[in-house]
Amino acid sequence: MSNIPKAPKTLHVLLVEDDPADAFLIRTMLEEAKGTSFAANVAGSLREALAWLSANPCQAVVLDLSLPDSRGLATFHQLRQHHPALPVVVLTGLDDESLALQAVSEGAQDFLVKGQVRERRLTQALHHAMGRQRRLLRVEKALEHSQEEERVAREIAKQLLPTTAPEMTGFDLFGHSIPRGASGGDLLDWYQVASGCWRIAIGDVTGHGLGPSLLMATTRAYLRAYASMGVSIEETLAKTNEALLEDLGDSRNVTLFLAELDPATRRLTYASAGHVPGLLVDRHGAVRERLFSTGLPLGVLENATYPGEDPLALEPGDVLILPTDGVLDAVRVGQGHFGVDGVIQSVRRRLAGVSQALTAEGVVESIFTGVATWTQGKEPADDCTVVALRSLGT
Repeated sequence: MSNIPKAPKTLHVLLVEDDPADAFLIRTMLEEAKGTSFAANVAGSLREALAWLSANPCQAVVLDLSLPDSRGLATFHQLRQHHPALPVVVLTGLDDESLALQAVSEGAQDFLVKGQVRERRLTQALHHAMGRQRRLLRVEKALEHSQEEERVAREIAKQLLPTTAPEMTGFDLFGHSIPRGASGGDLLDWYQVASGCWRIAIGDVTGHGLGPSLLMATTRAYLRAYASMGVSIEETLAKTNEALLEDLGDSRNVTLFLAELDPATRRLTYASAGHVPGLLVDRHGAVRERLFSTGLPLGVLENATYPGEDPLALEPGDVLILPTDGVLDAVRVGQGHFGVDGVIQSVRRRLAGVSQALTAEGVVESIFTGVATWTQGKEPADDCTVVALRSLGT
């Protein structure tokens, strides 16, 4: 029997909100959320919130910045001072872009505005906040690898990442991964299943080096095994989560985006375990869809579910872009993260500079060029991986 503690089946969230009507609405959204069981408690002031948190288990806080006993970012700072390990999603009536940027740069996991948020966006923010904070707090200290450990780690990464693009009727697929150090924990894979559909997987294991490389290999093996048994993408993520709970322990988790493409119908379905949003852009670079997470990262919650989204119809010229958070989190000193906007602008610049349709390889290349330009040539702090799927035709 394993001694590893299991994650709670119900996620306890504290809503710090002094307006009873807003509190009721937000609490209802959380308690009626699909796929995750939330228990939402309400505190009407910062003092009440701090007292409640000192006496009760909690996995995340949804925080209003305007309270009877505290206002503005001072509210967040005081909460963070007392409970630095708790992920915080700011949900406020203050629609202020500069305030949002400052809050996120100082440690808030997300900044949402009241009246502009529905159930899906709120739960997605909490999913990502809990997974991301868990990863940030548990990132292992740098280990001194022996020459043999480094050789094994590099060999694992080399063997398991795709080396050639598949021949896929009507589509162009390409991916590339740059590890941080000797080897990384990013997962990139694609394979055909018995139905003729293609599965595309991109993920991120906490940390770098030999341990994450081995866990990436394990995760990849589970995905391929369940695919060979005809298991759906939703059930594949659920089963992989259960299998990884003991493998990962309390210090790691895996974010994973798993898609299935039917080339015959040009339809794509996906489910996402806490992974950063994917993007579907048209031939002109306009964003058609943002593909948000549908569940928690793998290895966080026992019996977690990962509902799939409705199929997306891919039109000729459409491009699906899937990054890992190392791409989005690449930093330029004084100007913040590369972010989703950096990805979009990089693709648009490449579209404007070519006389014919952009290839999937060209999309990936444009994003890595954008990251290098943004960081002014400095190495990003995390593994960077991008996969692009382009729909062919006119």
